[in-house]
Amino acid sequence: MQTRGIEMSQLYTLVRDTTKLTDVQAKILDHMQVALQLASDISRNQVYLCARGKNDDISVILMAVKPSYTHGSTFFKSGDTRLGEDLAVIENVFTTGRKVVGRMELDQGLTVAVTAYPIVDNAGIPFAAVCFMANSVKQQQVLTDTANLALQVPFSTADYYSIRPQDGVIILDAGGRIIYANDMADDLYFVLDKEAVESRELIGHTIVRLPLVDKVMKTGKPAYGDEVSENMTLSAWGLPIISGGRVVRTVLVLTDVTAIREKERQILVKDSVIKEIHHRVKNSLNTIAGMLRMQARRAKDDDTKEALRRAVSRILGISQIHDILASQSGDKIDMDILLDKITKLSVDSLALIPVNVVREKSRRSLIVDSEKAVPLAIAANELIHNAIDHGFKDMEKGTLVVGTEIRGSDLHVYIRNDGHPLADDFSTKTFDLGLQIVRNLSEIELKGKFSLKNENHMVTADIDCPLSVMEG
Repeated sequence: MQTRGIEMSQLYTLVRDTTKLTDVQAKILDHMQVALQLASDISRNQVYLCARGKNDDISVILMAVKPSYTHGSTFFKSGDTRLGEDLAVIENVFTTGRKVVGRMELDQGLTVAVTAYPIVDNAGIPFAAVCFMANSVKQQQVLTDTANLALQVPFSTADYYSIRPQDGVIILDAGGRIIYANDMADDLYFVLDKEAVESRELIGHTIVRLPLVDKVMKTGKPAYGDEVSENMTLSAWGLPIISGGRVVRTVLVLTDVTAIREKERQILVKDSVIKEIHHRVKNSLNTIAGMLRMQARRAKDDDTKEALRRAVSRILGISQIHDILASQSGDKIDMDILLDKITKLSVDSLALIPVNVVREKSRRSLIVDSEKAVPLAIAANELIHNAIDHGFKDMEKGTLVVGTEIRGSDLHVYIRNDGHPLADDFSTKTFDLGLQIVRNLSEIELKGKFSLKNENHMVTADIDCPLSVMEG
């Protein structure tokens, strides 16, 4: 549906340059235009807003809209001008101030049915016309009448729904009696109302078992909802047509969403199962960490105690990641949010000195596949632990920088600390177990690169992973 702000400026420009309409009249058209696409969809016609030009012999096309489910272009375009005699039906509306039905022969030699309605200002003076133009000589007045009424009291853009070819469209009168139903509506509505099935006739049937219709008629506001009948689910959208302060008609759109709702249900089930798996993995890792703690307390050798402590720390780090993933929905996760939580948990649980944490984030959201987020989070967690355990050892305070950015076609994650620098003879050959884990996860699991070096008075760890891999 067209954006109101853009169309408003185009409309005012056309009004100012080509017509004698007042500012108040231009605002009436602007207020009306938000419902123009719906009017075209309901009527299944092209719709034009027209006004007389600065020269009364000229008519100006101010706006042109075609049904959203059709291809091609409109017969006329915004800004087109025609002699009044070429648009006789519209000229008759300006003259009589009434609805006019007729036919028009286009430049292409095509004759089409046309119905035009007057647009009046607050003083009741016709100043413009809305013209419904079919693609043939056939036109259903119940549709153009309803579409014209929908333009008189428009709602906000968010309240409207773009009608599609597979939708069932039903129009009700003020008493809830069906006065129009397209072919698709015949099949869909019979699912909801068994009485209609018995008569096999929708026109003239009164809807009495659809709460959404009652809601629309009572509140005078559009409403959405699902209607479930046996093994079928229909999405229903109701639009009140208001005239004289009351609901005179209701447009009801029905869509078969059975397959969509079933897919959504399956996704919810899958999501719940994944969350439960993450929760159980977390519990299992915590149990293992508890057992290793007990073993560490009984160990007499300091090297053994330190190795077990490091193992416990590493396991708890992985446990934290699964705890975070257990609270997420879907198979995507925001990597920055995950790193926020990992960093805070690691610093709070491991740091023995004051650590100034600096989080530097990418300008764009880093939504990644949760399956790839796990190895990246484990690697980042290991580097944060390494900075706290080794970089800040025997120091009074430290600064830890955890950042993300998009660098070319890669996701770049970096962890820096101002602790003890790497030894001059440091190389990848001297990697301990933790750094070997980081390198393997980065290069094998994520198809990326890992480096660790002294840079600008800080120890900097860089992980670069292809975005194509991270985004799945």
